[in-house]
Amino acid sequence: MKFYDREREITRIKKESKKLSNHSSVLVLAGRRRIGKTRLVFETQKEKPFLYFFVGKKNMPDLLEEWTEEINTKIGKIHGEFTNFSQLIDYLFNISKSDQKEITVFFDEVQNFLSINPSAFSDLQKYYDIHRESSSVLLIFAGSSYSLIEKIFTGAKEPLFGRASEFIRLSYLPIHVQKEMLKDFGMYSGENLLHTFSIFDGIPRFYEEILETGEKDFKMALKELIVEKEFLWEEGLNMMREEFGKDYSIYHSILLSIALGKRTRNEIELALNGSSGGYLHNLENIYRLIKKEKPIFSRKAKSGVVRYYLADNFYEFWFRFMSRFQALREINQKEKAFEKIWEILPDYEGFKLEALIKRIFIELNPFELEFNQIGRHWDKKGEIEIDLILVDDDSGTAYVVEVKRSLVKSLKKDEKIKLYTKVASVIPMANYDVHYLYAGIDGQDIVIVDENNKRFVF
Repeated sequence: MKFYDREREITRIKKESKKLSNHSSVLVLAGRRRIGKTRLVFETQKEKPFLYFFVGKKNMPDLLEEWTEEINTKIGKIHGEFTNFSQLIDYLFNISKSDQKEITVFFDEVQNFLSINPSAFSDLQKYYDIHRESSSVLLIFAGSSYSLIEKIFTGAKEPLFGRASEFIRLSYLPIHVQKEMLKDFGMYSGENLLHTFSIFDGIPRFYEEILETGEKDFKMALKELIVEKEFLWEEGLNMMREEFGKDYSIYHSILLSIALGKRTRNEIELALNGSSGGYLHNLENIYRLIKKEKPIFSRKAKSGVVRYYLADNFYEFWFRFMSRFQALREINQKEKAFEKIWEILPDYEGFKLEALIKRIFIELNPFELEFNQIGRHWDKKGEIEIDLILVDDDSGTAYVVEVKRSLVKSLKKDEKIKLYTKVASVIPMANYDVHYLYAGIDGQDIVIVDENNKRFVF
């Protein structure tokens, strides 16, 4: 699959490479599994040789042997062998100095050092500090575990604390790029954009899997991924094993309850039959797997109105569907699992359509509206819910967006009355000049319509 987007990240990495004329440098690249960290680095370094050191879960002698071969191939044959990691690092800095050459070294999945050679981080700190000003080595460290990467490079007591001059957190590809990929695959439609956004949301490796099925029909592509392959079934399990260790069970239960619609702390704890303790805090702030949302006009995140959601569409899909039907997989009934998933997928996608429209407003801003807040509204009892509101406090303008899967240019009279009544019941709305927009899927496109019937077609 061709390489898509990432212009800003490429610019930042190349900018870091330019510093090598003055001194060595450290760049950290963090991002969830399958987000494209390795491909991104290879894209930025394709015009010159660089050292690629994958930190596999092997013993150090085996890794040193692999990395020595990489050095022999890319830089020049070494004399002798490395008996420990510190010798290898010191050698690279000294070669850079003696040969006056710039060297880029890419350590992929660097967090694995914690289990196979924890002293590696102290070795890296030692020789980086010794040689920084007199050498030209760019150390790129990438990792898929947010919690461990944050600890290694931002923990105040860690050896590499403060050494990174650039820290890139790689996220999903933008909506317009997701559309571009589907068009390149010959399978773009508004429905297919909603399907892929709801399940894969711009995670490059998943789109590559879609492409490799050779299917133009999304349903058939998804069926092949679920029935014929294993990676969708394994992805969530692998993430949890890597991130949670011995706390796997409790975190799995919390994520599953949120994915199945338990939104408040009280609902989550009732589902757990116990306290969530500090687990919710960890999932939000350390693992970055969940997010808190409050109504758009709520100034404080009061516990009664705060709702929890998974922050990653794929993991929400995985916990809601793949985890739920693991038992069918175990008895070789994956086709039955797919049929069940496809049958109930529209309910899940209904909420994701609201998220997709919100993302379109944030990334593309249809109609060039002025707004400084965007979000949903709900009351404490859950009786009043408004799909999406954009607010411009400076002008006192609010835009209410009604989202329906099948686009309507205007609501029926009774639906309008119901919507206007809901909006009128939201006390802060009385302070704004309110306008109404409608969004949904119209034929092959995602369409947003304003009050003057002006259409934004995506």
